[in-house]
Amino acid sequence: MDQKTMMKKIAEKVGRERAIDLVMQAYNTELLTTLLNRLEEAKPRMIGQYKRRDHLTDAMVRVLEVCDLTN
Repeated sequence: MDQKTMMKKIAEKVGRERAIDLVMQAYNTELLTTLLNRLEEAKPRMIGQYKRRDHLTDAMVRVLEVCDLTN
């Protein structure tokens, strides 16, 4: 599912403004989680090059998962 479709589904469930707020909060959480994981010294280093994640899509997936729990 692409980002536009996910955002439309979220907006249908919670409204446009609330959808934007929820996705932005989830996006910030995704960014912080990635940053904290990189800074954590006790965590073993990944072999190979770091793969860039699509934080916006990850955020939308998380919000959709939570929205779907109410159905």
